[in-house]
Amino acid sequence: MIETFKILHDIYDTAVVPVLPRCQESVTRGNSCRLVKNFSRYDVRKYSFTQRIVNIWNSLPEHIVNSSSVNSFKNNLEKFWVSQEVYYNRK
Repeated sequence: MIETFKILHDIYDTAVVPVLPRCQESVTRGNSCRLVKNFSRYDVRKYSFTQRIVNIWNSLPEHIVNSSSVNSFKNNLEKFWVSQEVYYNRK
């Protein structure tokens, strides 16, 4: 998720990062930086980074996605995932 945050907030050079298409619809549920999930028939594409992160990213609340820095994003994500048993399992 941290890498996705960095890609979407232009921290990396745009020439070397994968393209993450944003949802262009004006009415969206969830956060304002929703990503488009493309249909993929083959497993190579289906299990790639850009396809695996879409559902998790789209489920994040607005205040986490719009964090001001990477460190604040990490802290907010940690607080959110502590209560989410499916995505986060602290041992």
